[in-house]
Order: sequence, then C-alpha cells, then structure tokens
Amino acid sequence: MPSWNIHLEAGNRLADKMKLSGKTRKEFLLGCLLPDINNGYINKVKIKKEHGETHYAFDEKSSMNFYAENKAHIDALEPIFVGYLFHLYTDGYFNYDFYKSIKHSELGDGLDHVAKREIKHHDFWIYDMNFHHDLGVSHSEALELAKIANKVPATDITAEDIEDVDRILNDTEFANAMAGEAYKFYTKERLDRLMNDVIASFMYNYVMEAQSKEGAKSAGVGKSNA
Repeated sequence: MPSWNIHLEAGNRLADKMKLSGKTRKEFLLGCLLPDINNGYINKVKIKKEHGETHYAFDEKSSMNFYAENKAHIDALEPIFVGYLFHLYTDGYFNYDFYKSIKHSELGDGLDHVAKREIKHHDFWIYDMNFHHDLGVSHSEALELAKIANKVPATDITAEDIEDVDRILNDTEFANAMAGEAYKFYTKERLDRLMNDVIASFMYNYVMEAQSKEGAKSAGVGKSNA
C-alpha cells in the first residue's frame, strides 16, 4: 500500500482541485489516512481492527464496497468520507498498477507474491521520501476531528491517536535508514504519473458529478427563493 506521505501528497493535490481549506481540508486529509489508523501497524492505537474491516476488502474492490455503503455521504462530498474513499481508491489504483506491471516484466519472473510485495513496499517508501506532510492539528482540533472521524463505520479513534499520527509523520528515523537506496522496479517519473492519474481518475469518477449535482441543487434553491 502507499505510505502516509504518499496518501497525504495525493490528498493535498486533490484538496487543491476541490478548493478545500481550513477545517474542511483537515477533515479530508485525516480521512485520507483513516483506513490505516485502527490497524495499529504503525501507531499504537487504543482500539485495533483487522485490515479487511477498515479497508472493506483486501483488493481493488475496497473503494467500491465503501462507496456502496456510504454513497449518500460521498455524493454530498462530506470531507471525512471522501478522504476515506480516496485512500481506498489510491491503495487499489497503486496496487493494481504494480501487480499488473510486474507480472509482465522480466523482474517478475519466478518471484512469489511475498517477494513482489517486498519490492512494492520498498519502492513506495523510496517515493515517500520526496514528500513531508503532517496534519498539523492542536489538541482541541484533534478532539473535534476524532468526533467527526468516528461517524465513519469501522472507525474508532481518539484525539491521542490523531496526535500520534502527526508524531509518526514527523519521525524521520525510517527515511534516514533508507536514504541513498534506489528504486527496484519503478522510477520517480513513473510514480509521478501514477499520482497524477489516480487524482484525475478519482475526480472523474466521484467528485465532478457530485460537484455538478451540488451546484445544480444550490442554483435551484436560489431560483425558488427569487
């Protein structure tokens, strides 16, 4: 799966396109990390849940499953739900590209799934080092964000969990340990294209139509009050 810095880089670029700012932007960006937080693989979350529960599956169908269950929230462009969906969509998009591409490459010959997954994680971590993000939230903001986040099914986090996310994002120990390593399969340029593609695809599939409907709804309200 893409790392948190990759999720936040993609999330920030998408937030710019959606013109999100302030509290709404922070809700959306937290959503971009939310499926991973209760897994407890990185952070010491108080309530740990299985990956399949927080990600609604184990493959590229995750985003479709989440959308089907939370369609009304996403169509209304509620930021925490849209961010959550974007995380699942990005996971599926990156994973599908990797496994499809390596299957047809010389590097993939004779490698089992575990070896391929190690290459994938390695290259995503190398790409991660191009970015540095955090949520940048105060304790009072974290308290409010936790309440909003817990409206999403399969989520059960505290303000302290959110603050722990920021601590992890600001910890450079792992990045320093991998400094100087080269990509094994991807290139930075190809991952840059993949980043742009997933944003464009998500905008087309989930955001543009919802924005049009919201705009039409607002226009209708304006006319009825005229």
